Amino acid sequence: MTEPIAPGEAKEQELVRQYILFGILFRAVMVDVEQMRPVPLKLSYLDVLLELSRWAERQHHQLRRHLRQLGCTIVSARREDYAYVVHYRQRGYLREASYIIEVLRAECQELVGAWVRDHHQGEKRA
Repeated sequence: MTEPIAPGEAKEQELVRQYILFGILFRAVMVDVEQMRPVPLKLSYLDVLLELSRWAERQHHQLRRHLRQLGCTIVSARREDYAYVVHYRQRGYLREASYIIEVLRAECQELVGAWVRDHHQGEKRA
């Protein structure tokens, strides 16, 4: 059964979106790592990519824990044509969220940029 989302539940919906984003990001980086392994490069970027993937995976798990504390669990998440469809249970109600793949890809790229900026700022302080 579904019902309209109340304003207080919009935060949980945003947390679900972030959870999906970080999950996609850490898996995408690992796919890129595997594709780069056989390619001879002048320098190795694998450590940077692995650290990015670990960061995204930590964020993903923290969001999952936070969602569970709020009584929200992901039931399923799958790619369908041009969308990523997520079913989640929120306070007993089954909800569905659809995200456009290209938008998710762009948002993942923004997360990578934010990680690089934050990582670079941390080095400047050290």
